[in-house]
Amino acid sequence: MSTSSATKIVSINAGGRERSPGPRLVAECGEQLGDGLCNWLAGIRTEIVEELFVLADGTRDRHLQTRYLDLRHDLERDWTRFIEAFRHALAEQDGNAAGGAAGALEVPDFDGLQLIEDDELAERIVLREFAAQLTETCDAELYPLERRIAALLGHDEPRDGDNPLAPQPICQALLDAGAALGLDARDRLLLARRVERHLHQALPGIYRGINDYLAERNILPDLKRSYRRRPPATAAKSAAAELPEGAGDILGALQRLAAVRGGPGLLRALPVADAAALPASSVAASPASISHAFLASLNEAQHVDWQPTAGIAMNQVRALRDSAAAQQVSPLESVTIDIVAMLFDFIFNDADLPDTVKMLVGQLQIPVLKVAMLDHSFFANRQHPARRFLDGITGVALHWGSGAGADDPFQVRLAELVGRIQREFETNVEIFSAAIGELEAFVTAREEKEAETLSVAAEAAARREAEEAAGERARQALQPILERPQPDVVRDFLATHWAAVLRQKALLHPADAAPWQESVEVAEQLVWSVAAKAASDERMRLISGLPMLLARIKAGLSAAGIDGEARAAFFDALVELHAAALKGAPADGDSQAGAGTTPAAGEGDLLVTRHVEDGVTIEDVILVGAAPMRRVRDREALAQVRALKRGDWVDFIDSDGRIARERLNWVSPHKGILVFSNHRAARAISISPEALARQLRDGAARVVTEESVFGRAIDGVMQSLGAA
Repeated sequence: MSTSSATKIVSINAGGRERSPGPRLVAECGEQLGDGLCNWLAGIRTEIVEELFVLADGTRDRHLQTRYLDLRHDLERDWTRFIEAFRHALAEQDGNAAGGAAGALEVPDFDGLQLIEDDELAERIVLREFAAQLTETCDAELYPLERRIAALLGHDEPRDGDNPLAPQPICQALLDAGAALGLDARDRLLLARRVERHLHQALPGIYRGINDYLAERNILPDLKRSYRRRPPATAAKSAAAELPEGAGDILGALQRLAAVRGGPGLLRALPVADAAALPASSVAASPASISHAFLASLNEAQHVDWQPTAGIAMNQVRALRDSAAAQQVSPLESVTIDIVAMLFDFIFNDADLPDTVKMLVGQLQIPVLKVAMLDHSFFANRQHPARRFLDGITGVALHWGSGAGADDPFQVRLAELVGRIQREFETNVEIFSAAIGELEAFVTAREEKEAETLSVAAEAAARREAEEAAGERARQALQPILERPQPDVVRDFLATHWAAVLRQKALLHPADAAPWQESVEVAEQLVWSVAAKAASDERMRLISGLPMLLARIKAGLSAAGIDGEARAAFFDALVELHAAALKGAPADGDSQAGAGTTPAAGEGDLLVTRHVEDGVTIEDVILVGAAPMRRVRDREALAQVRALKRGDWVDFIDSDGRIARERLNWVSPHKGILVFSNHRAARAISISPEALARQLRDGAARVVTEESVFGRAIDGVMQSLGAA
């Protein structure tokens, strides 16, 4: 933990062991996690049992169909007991995690080892799979949470197994809860898989709430999530642990090709299996081991300005491959040059990569070649400083979409960093580490500026959501009143002007508050007042109550800002209606509201409105007049929307084919309204889930997949070499 970060948290262990505020706060967070998950589980019971019914209905295997239906019956009967068992199991997982760090280092008792049953082994495998997938989904939320938990436990950095709130204990608790219901292994896994599918949508929000809770208590309140997670490397880890699965493939291909050129002796000297397991320093070369003449030629080429030819990126490495100096290098160096040249071929031919990124990466061809020749683990190790900087360019490129202007702040900053590396890099790769640190700090600063736009847009979206909820409450309150027999003029008044009064009251008061109830009562009294009064006591009641009723109507209209002309026309009509009612005659135009006259909804239309608040242009997009989206592709698009999480990027494509790339920065906790923004302008898009799903379905929007530029090129090289 940096000194600056450490000074921004409360001293949580200064009070001695008796107070133990750190573990206490961790325990409170565990309770918050349990409460959030249990409340969420209570709400998905219907979806789970319906999914099991669909599974049963869709299979012809009678045995499997019976299993699905039996599990559905058990859950319908025992869902509350399942939730309580889950809560208990999760609490036990938290308790075990508290002492797990010490126990993990103990030497195991090999005398007690025994074979694992097939069902138990299957559970362990699925548990690990579920936990890994949820960890990936919640990556943005777990990054700050793990650091806050580490701070509470008095650690400088997060440690494996220290976070009792991680996805793994949650997945284990789900399986344990199924066991508590008496489910066998197959049913436990089936249930866990159904729940896990929904958990991907719910868990990030619960984690965000816990992060907010800790930040409010001054636990790393200023911690900012960088745009790319970077797990810390420790001296105790070997390169084999740090490299991703399959990391030895490209190293092996490199050595096999070198062996072909240099003879079998080289292959025996550098066995493939050993190369993947050796520490990175063992794979690295030294500047002295590289051909002096070729290294000198690289240094000379590095300081020559690289310019694309006719707007097309030129592969500088491939041109160097044919130089006289390159002909004198060793077989291993020769193969390294060829592979780097192939990498840049794939990068320059990548149709999904903006030209701005290609131009920036193109300036790094010679530094990258030097890095690869100095350290062959560069190809496989994603944590290598040069790889991280190249991947950082990819992350920043997400802000650009189809391109960036010369004055784009990200473009300017990246160009400065790339230029510095091109000018100053010799053999010390720490220049890449410094560049990625500066880039991360720059991105964080820009995101803080963007947060100002987000704040305005999020407040506007929340206000719009509140207005929609108020309108819905007014509609529900008026619906039974409008269905009663009444003159059309009264029904029109209630449906328009008095609905506006009720919307205003709903914004200001809850449903059990007197001002709201009185406003609903006025609508009921108005309908009663224009009905024919046959009995004398009804006529006296109308005469005595009329002044108060009219005063309350006028007060409500004034508060809602209804114009005087509309009010005057209604009150003129009301005089005649009340006169007729006192005579016991039904008013002209009395009618019963028609039922079933609402036209059938079809595809619906996207309604786009724009307004400016505090200098921020907000574009509101909703879907109106649409039937429930039941077609397969509509459901798939809506599921795609629900899978989005904060930080994801979406391209919005207008009718002229212009693309605006926006990042999801806020999701309403009530109706799921999504707010997108970007650093380029004080502009935001506030869009309903149904509207975004329609745009995704129709190709007017698309979710952007974040991929590493260099990782994609590496995959292409491996396929070309036949080693993938």
